[in-house]
Amino acid sequence: MKKIIKIIITLSIIFSSLNATFANEWYIDNLFNLNIEVEKTKLNLLEIKYFHFNNEKYNKLYNELNIVNKLLKKWFIKNYNDWIYSYYQINWIITNYNNFIYYTNQFFFFTKLKENNNKYKECNSAILKSIINMKNSYIKVKNIVK
Repeated sequence: MKKIIKIIITLSIIFSSLNATFANEWYIDNLFNLNIEVEKTKLNLLEIKYFHFNNEKYNKLYNELNIVNKLLKKWFIKNYNDWIYSYYQINWIITNYNNFIYYTNQFFFFTKLKENNNKYKECNSAILKSIINMKNSYIKVKNIVK
């Protein structure tokens, strides 16, 4: 019994003194690209939902916003990767840009709903609220980027 206890103690001392992972912290950061991967993934999840309108004006607006959305996300990630934005700045950008995309989707949803059935008078106030919230979120992103 004493021999078993001695072996257990000896093994625990040996294993506790060794570096169990044998890994370099920087190597893991580089391996998983932890410096930007989380923020990049969060930004890539921000997508404008698919809508198709009968009105060409709204189709053009939708298509242009999709192009700008993709370009902005690449630009945010590039600037974060180049250390132009701090960790806190990029997270505030992501939070406010997420709100912008959410209210953009709301705007397109209520616009499509109104286009399909003009009887919904509540859509006008919902569209207006969406535009106001889009503007506020966009201004916040713009101020953080400056």
